[in-house]
Amino acid sequence: MYINSMTFDFYPIMKKFYILTIILYSLLVSCTKDEIKIDPNNLLIGTWNYAGYHNNVSVYARSLDFSDNHCYKFDSDGTLVERNIAGFCATPPVSYDNYDGTWTILNDTLIQIHVNYYDGMRTYQLGINSVNRDSLKIEEVIIK
Repeated sequence: MYINSMTFDFYPIMKKFYILTIILYSLLVSCTKDEIKIDPNNLLIGTWNYAGYHNNVSVYARSLDFSDNHCYKFDSDGTLVERNIAGFCATPPVSYDNYDGTWTILNDTLIQIHVNYYDGMRTYQLGINSVNRDSLKIEEVIIK
């Protein structure tokens, strides 16, 4: 009789402990944040989402994934993906698509972009005003 009463009281405690352990584990796992990997040798490498326009400069914020806006993803092998308007119409609601291309460093503040849009290949240059761990500030350079 003594063993049965101990066993009877033991199970509810174990059940509560088990449930509490699962809840704590779930909270820990759900609160982990994916880390953005940054190449210290080339801060341009990574994904950049359009964040605004200030003093004739387009500002981009580093991110893990593309947002539903104009974005760039510069890869270390010289390839890129540019997220831009899908098609010629920029009247809201605007939809976006990803376009593959390449990029080349021309000098310390200038990169050249070749990208295959919906209507064919385009080449343009971007002037880099600044780039750090969190933001990229660029302006498009008109090629004459």
